[in-house]
Amino acid sequence: MLPMIREQHLRRVVLLCCHFSRNFAYYRAGWDGKTLLKTTEFWKTVNGNCFDLCVLEWCKLFGENRGEHYWGQVVSDPKTFEAALYPAIGMDAAGFEAYRVKTRGYRDKFIAHLDADLIAWLPHLGPAWASVRFYHEYVVKNEAKPEVFRNLPLDLNAYQASKATEAAASYRS
Repeated sequence: MLPMIREQHLRRVVLLCCHFSRNFAYYRAGWDGKTLLKTTEFWKTVNGNCFDLCVLEWCKLFGENRGEHYWGQVVSDPKTFEAALYPAIGMDAAGFEAYRVKTRGYRDKFIAHLDADLIAWLPHLGPAWASVRFYHEYVVKNEAKPEVFRNLPLDLNAYQASKATEAAASYRS
């Protein structure tokens, strides 16, 4: 396999952030407080799949220290990124590491495999969303010129809001 050029790599990171954002919007749109809006098997499956895709995409970006899209392998200045990440998401390094380990555990034991564990810890996606937003913004602002991200959303909040509106319309129909 040929190595990716830096610009391709950065585009793929931004694309993963967008995939997370879209699936997060679709997942959240399915809930009214603590209750699913539609409870047929189809809608339960769609909602669960969106949740699981959020976990998978997040783990590509934050879960695997040696992963190709892991922030520590991508950003030019990992120390600056990390120092800014924790305050931006409202967690300290130890809390984020605990979240990372538990989220990877859910991915490994219940999404990628179905291990012997009988009870799954479902990660709250708030920290994942905050960290993905931060990573996206950091890469877009600091790692390449805007033309590298041509045709990709540069404002992840606006993109997520548009996908939430789209999903809400589907849930209403």
